[in-house]
Amino acid sequence: MRYARRVPRTLKKSGAYHHGDLRRALLEAAVRVVEKDGVAALSLQALARRAGVSSGAPYHHFESREQLLAEIAAEGFERLTAEMRSAAESAPGDARAQLEALGCGYVRFALAHRGHFRIMFRPELKEQLGQARREEILESFAMLERAVARCQREGAAPAGDPRPLVLLAWSAVHGASALWIDGSLQDQALVADAHALEAMVSGTLGTLFARAAPPPR
Repeated sequence: MRYARRVPRTLKKSGAYHHGDLRRALLEAAVRVVEKDGVAALSLQALARRAGVSSGAPYHHFESREQLLAEIAAEGFERLTAEMRSAAESAPGDARAQLEALGCGYVRFALAHRGHFRIMFRPELKEQLGQARREEILESFAMLERAVARCQREGAAPAGDPRPLVLLAWSAVHGASALWIDGSLQDQALVADAHALEAMVSGTLGTLFARAAPPPR
């Protein structure tokens, strides 16, 4: 039986989704499942049951579970870029402040959108995203690259190849976010709350780069 040819049905009960809203409803339900129980708990059939529609209805919108995940990942990167850009625009204009703001924006996004964050970097989704979407996704990384390069030009980071510094910055904000989401930082009582995590990660990053830079002549 080919699921794509089945016609979805909605149930006349409280909370049932209408067909016109089903695609958005499936995306939102999938994010909630991943946030609560992880990616392994996600299936299109389970989402159909949650939405109160037939088991074939989701296939009218997503050919596979991977395509659904890829859509969530793309949405996540769009939101990440917007959060980082907003944080940078509201920060002072010097290079170090801009770098720290981008770090805050990254951590803030991850903690507010945990379901998206757990999906976005899965390597099996690259082909599903397509070249155009991948180029769009790279913008958040490019923002970090430009901030590091500017820090180097203004003496707020060591000179030389910027790639190790970009990798260090990305690893710091991503790793701290993942540890917080998984509960490891709370278990070790290293950080008081999410706001403290933002300040600690971004501030430490800026200080580390500045102290590693050569003194001005």
